[in-house]
Amino acid sequence: MKRGFCISLLAMLLVLGSASALPAQNYAPDQVIVRGATPAQLTSLGGGGVKAARHISRRGVELITLRRGLSVKAAAALLEKLPNVEYACPNYIRKAAETIPPDPYYGSQWGWPKIDAPLAWDDTTGSATVTVGVIDTGVDLDHPDLQANLWVNQAELTGLSGQDDDGNGYTDDIYGWNASVDKGQIATTTPDDDDFLTPGHGTHCAGVIGAASNTIGGVGANWTVKIMALKFLNAAGTGYDSDAIACIDYVIATNNAGSSNVKILSNSWSGPGASPALQGAVEDARAAGIVFVAAAGNEAFNIDSPGCVIAPGGLNVINIVTVAASDLYDGMAGFSNHGRSLCTLRAPGVGIYSTVKDGQHKSSDGTSMACPHVAGVFALVLAAVPALEPVPGNLTTLMNFVDRVMYNVDPVVADPVNDAKTSTGGRLNANRAVKNLPNVAYNPDVDGDFIPNHWDNCPYVSNPGQVDTDLDGVGDNCTPPNVPCPGFGCIGSVPR
Repeated sequence: MKRGFCISLLAMLLVLGSASALPAQNYAPDQVIVRGATPAQLTSLGGGGVKAARHISRRGVELITLRRGLSVKAAAALLEKLPNVEYACPNYIRKAAETIPPDPYYGSQWGWPKIDAPLAWDDTTGSATVTVGVIDTGVDLDHPDLQANLWVNQAELTGLSGQDDDGNGYTDDIYGWNASVDKGQIATTTPDDDDFLTPGHGTHCAGVIGAASNTIGGVGANWTVKIMALKFLNAAGTGYDSDAIACIDYVIATNNAGSSNVKILSNSWSGPGASPALQGAVEDARAAGIVFVAAAGNEAFNIDSPGCVIAPGGLNVINIVTVAASDLYDGMAGFSNHGRSLCTLRAPGVGIYSTVKDGQHKSSDGTSMACPHVAGVFALVLAAVPALEPVPGNLTTLMNFVDRVMYNVDPVVADPVNDAKTSTGGRLNANRAVKNLPNVAYNPDVDGDFIPNHWDNCPYVSNPGQVDTDLDGVGDNCTPPNVPCPGFGCIGSVPR
């Protein structure tokens, strides 16, 4: 994976897009995310340029809305000059990491036999004690393949309407949370899927993780599991960092309240732009013992490029597992992003059949589809071996959980030194992960530095001491192409 073998609290840049053309302005035109500014400073900004401010993170981060006449870039520049401000950056738009399937008959679930899931199912088909949070467009709460596996906040279900019955700070959050409601996109906090493009991007991802075995459609990696629906992407598949952060904060708060025990987050989305605020939220998830599985993106781009840091998949945070998409023959999908330091492994992501809105099913392509394969296998492993559950504040337990899946990949390139496109150079294998059966053909430490490939910031080239001068997760002795991305990052220095 990346992130370096040593443990650090890093705040890095991020930039990515989807398979479609990137917009010229990929952020809210009137909002800035800032950490450290006082109310008085916000009030006086640009001669009264702040229209409203809203607290969005446990880290003291504020989302400010600007009055007309003050640009995002100008406001960020003014804020960055204040001595107590750590950062100020745009409220970037993220997009679902999916591409439209070219063939309407990609209806078979070839991914499960490819990753030996049927052999894993001999040991376990999942557990209702394992919950996976799906941060996306929401989930079709009435889908017959998903209803039995939806997480339910029992205190809110049986409690009083309009009251925070479990004390997690949220009201009437029965199936999860809809953070996009603050943007006026829909009039309810219910995280139902309203995506009209896939249709039902979040529902498709949820089905890969946990569609039930009930003679309807296909099955997920887990036939029994609990899926927490977390919505921040709107009906068009786009959403703001502030809302993604709100979803992560919701999970942590609900875990802390004892209403859930989410240890895996599935994130099939990405977008260009630098946001230490988003990175901070992922770091908070790390501290809470949560593995953050992320789609690599669909631009056929090397995310190790120092000119284009990818979010969230390319952030240098140790709990992120970044997933590229593979095809039926284990080849890297032509659209898939990759990176020998920052991208961890590949998983099926072409012609993936799963649930969509309105009780339907369809096949889709994308790293969006690869990501929940990995999240689903993490859940299957936790069902089989509950002792691997990460403990909040104990990074060793989280790393051991990640190790279980990464040491058990199948090698898919004959010459990893020259041909690997991810840190492991491998493809997900559910059976090996569940049973801990490493493939004897897989070399977990190619450069022989006693650091596993998936934790090594330069896994195929000797990089003594894991030197990483710019702290981007790519070791100094690795030399990926330096290709820039569109959009601008945080103005001024990035906090370390």
